[in-house]
Amino acid sequence: MHEKNYPRIIGRGKFAGVYHAHTSIYSDHPLAVDLFSVELLNISMKRSQLLGRTLRETPLVPDPWTELALRAALIRFINGQVVFLPLGERAIARLKILLGSTHSPAQEIRLGPGLVDEGWLEFLHDEIQSYRQLPITLFTRRTVKSIEPAKGLARPPWRRAMQWLWMSTTEEDLRNYQGQWIKGVEAAWSEIGLAPRWSEWRLNEFGWSYVHESGPNEMLSCTTCSYIGRSEAAQFRRQSGVEENLTEMTPIATPGADTIQALAEMLSIPEAKTLKALFLTGDEEQLVLIVIRGDLDVSLPKISDVTGIRSLRAASEEIIRSGGAEPGYASPIGLEVKTSMEDEGLLVIGDFSIEHGVNFVAGANKPGFHMRGVNYPRDYVVTLIADVALAKEGDGCPTCGEALMATRGIFLGGWQRLKASIRYTSDEGLDRYTQIGLGTLFLEPILSALLAEHKDDQGMIWPSRLAPFDVYLVELKCPQEAEKVAREVEATGLSVLHDDRKVSPGVKFTDADLIGLPIRLTVSRRSLEQGGVECAVRGKSVQQIIPLEGVGETILAVFSSVM
Repeated sequence: MHEKNYPRIIGRGKFAGVYHAHTSIYSDHPLAVDLFSVELLNISMKRSQLLGRTLRETPLVPDPWTELALRAALIRFINGQVVFLPLGERAIARLKILLGSTHSPAQEIRLGPGLVDEGWLEFLHDEIQSYRQLPITLFTRRTVKSIEPAKGLARPPWRRAMQWLWMSTTEEDLRNYQGQWIKGVEAAWSEIGLAPRWSEWRLNEFGWSYVHESGPNEMLSCTTCSYIGRSEAAQFRRQSGVEENLTEMTPIATPGADTIQALAEMLSIPEAKTLKALFLTGDEEQLVLIVIRGDLDVSLPKISDVTGIRSLRAASEEIIRSGGAEPGYASPIGLEVKTSMEDEGLLVIGDFSIEHGVNFVAGANKPGFHMRGVNYPRDYVVTLIADVALAKEGDGCPTCGEALMATRGIFLGGWQRLKASIRYTSDEGLDRYTQIGLGTLFLEPILSALLAEHKDDQGMIWPSRLAPFDVYLVELKCPQEAEKVAREVEATGLSVLHDDRKVSPGVKFTDADLIGLPIRLTVSRRSLEQGGVECAVRGKSVQQIIPLEGVGETILAVFSSVM
């Protein structure tokens, strides 16, 4: 089959548009589509010419969707990197179009690869200068580096992201856009048969997670209500201790008790009656002290979100002593602490847990000594109090208070309010600052969720709007008749993967089920003797013979019924 040199239909229904050969215009679509992506969707192919062989043996991979993607010849791994083969790239191309179709028009910009952060906004400071330019909606497609260890297709080292950025002059406009964007994404989930859960993925920032026992992201989900959050970001209710009167702060000798466990054992007290002091530093050697109840651990992502400091790590003993504290016996008592983020002194972040208890034991900043009866805010100050504790299974849900349980999932994308802003001149000639929101969708994780959700024991069952091809045509020793059927079906706007290989019928049918295109047509001597072409819908047991006369339009009607 050859690509026709006249306008072609891309997609169906409200996602349809027209691609004109030799141009990059995709009409009736709010976002520009790569010429390469559009051409991919136009081309029907013969299986003998398609790059990528299906695999019979199960590859050794960490999850079922990566296994299916490898077996169905969607991807390969080369030196730890995911390489998309033509079938996988066609699916990604259709996913881009569908996700873009659910949102209002945006001006597209191109950005280089990097992290999902606010640094790439710097160039807009020179471009946005007046209120007349606002509000504005921007869109970009970029490759994003993962800050977490790679884990299969759902969390590769680099992920393709679609991002929408909205800048407005008012908080109300930003909230309205956020609501519209979320509504559009929810419509896309419905179109492709996904039901991800609305989850907390960064502190007070939410997105969608597809819950699955093999997911790369650790999650905490409420056993009673709908709350779910990524473990590093999930909130929880701190339990308060027994009510008691405040006691005086007094020193106590604790030689060798330079850990919370050793201290609790020496004094025969629970770890919840101690205060843990953790010194951290970032890329620019910023020093920050975290004060948290001794029975809790800290979440580095939460601390980064609160402080804006990235790449946090434990501070050396030399740096700790330079701040006036003693390693193993440290606390904020007696230190020169910032009273605000702009002041001089040590940045000290207190977790909410320091307010859920009294008469703690904390370091005295003197080797071999701690202080009893330490209470906040009577005995020490912090720069600010925030949620920086790591939630764990069994903690209380922040919404209803019931127990959280551990689960896993795939993070698909979400919305965040950016801390950055851009100065502009108002209609009164005054300096003002924009409100900025960023919506992000990750393509490889979304594809992983689709592979996990839409499959059976034989292979993939593609949602019709995202299938790499629309029709899998099995040719069984009837090449001329099969070619004629393929052309008639292709003329209706459906794309055909024509299996013309010189292999057994069993191999062809096995590959048809594994690749999982919506419609399978079989042209054989038997089907022709029965009056036409055998038609089967993937995932359904019903098969029927379609007459050769008008076969293209009949198959289009069948395809439309399963969309």
